[in-house]
Amino acid sequence: MSNNYHFLGKLPADIVSFFKNEILQRNQKDSPNVRHINDSYQWVHFDDYLHKEFLKIFTNTDLKIQWWPEKARPIQKAFVVAPGTGMRIHKDGMHCKAALNIAISCNSNDWVRWYDEDTINAMGNVVAKNDGEAQSRNIDIADFESVEYIEEIHNSEGDVYIVNTDVYHSFKCNGTNPRIIIQTKFDKWPDFETVKESLTKNSFINLL
Repeated sequence: MSNNYHFLGKLPADIVSFFKNEILQRNQKDSPNVRHINDSYQWVHFDDYLHKEFLKIFTNTDLKIQWWPEKARPIQKAFVVAPGTGMRIHKDGMHCKAALNIAISCNSNDWVRWYDEDTINAMGNVVAKNDGEAQSRNIDIADFESVEYIEEIHNSEGDVYIVNTDVYHSFKCNGTNPRIIIQTKFDKWPDFETVKESLTKNSFINLL
């Protein structure tokens, strides 16, 4: 049993296709809800319409989706990652412990890896960043693909799963399709086990 990853099921193909099309339409540099990290990796923040569409299929009421008052939007976003690129070893945010992910587009060889805490701390330094738009705990290890890891997972389109974001991890897009992951975080930063327990009981309608 993994303490970093829990698979909940798969969303129907028509729902996956709907969100994929909506996200790709919004993935424009001049969009107010897109934050480009670099030419190969960006966030598409959910606007009110996408959030309402998400709530039509998300049935869990025990976990409250985080809301960002200053931006007047939920803390929901899609990561859009170009083939051949990824994200270095990090922990999400400054306090985040778990997230709900949905694979909207991916490749069979894409991976997410988790790492031993002591090993990473001995190899690199934490670069904590708070630029008003995002907070992160990145590690200054450029060649992250060669670092020994303790767990690796692969997803297919439609997979709905929970990830431990409070353990060092990284991801890589390996294939011809972009890696598009919808991520949802919850109020008061519940830990991995709390989120898993709640979402295992109740998460989405028509979950396969």
